[in-house]
Amino acid sequence: MSASLEPETEKNLIKLLKEVTMLAELDALALFTKEGIKVAFASVKEVDPDLLSAISAAVLSTGATAVQSMGMGDLWEVYVRGKTGYLVLSDAGDHVLFGAGTEATNLGLSIRVLRSYAKKITSVLD
Repeated sequence: MSASLEPETEKNLIKLLKEVTMLAELDALALFTKEGIKVAFASVKEVDPDLLSAISAAVLSTGATAVQSMGMGDLWEVYVRGKTGYLVLSDAGDHVLFGAGTEATNLGLSIRVLRSYAKKITSVLD
């Protein structure tokens, strides 16, 4: 966790992230700032969290620009799907909630869980 969080905020954030891991079958879960700074990160695969946070911030920014230019309002989330897995980036205020999984059958559940918890994380961090 980031050292800049108040102890109570950090405690609440850890609780929420643990709940996400219990509800959604994810291989990676992270919380980044929209500028690409890692706040929290856990993964079963070897991944550079700093690189992933920077790439995720760029993808989210591009997605936000695209939906705004199409008149679709604010961006909620971005889905990226590959041959063997998926990523979900959910808007959490000044932060991005990131989840990655390999089972496409869990994609819908992952989206619902991340969307719901992104809102809860936003309220904890604001």
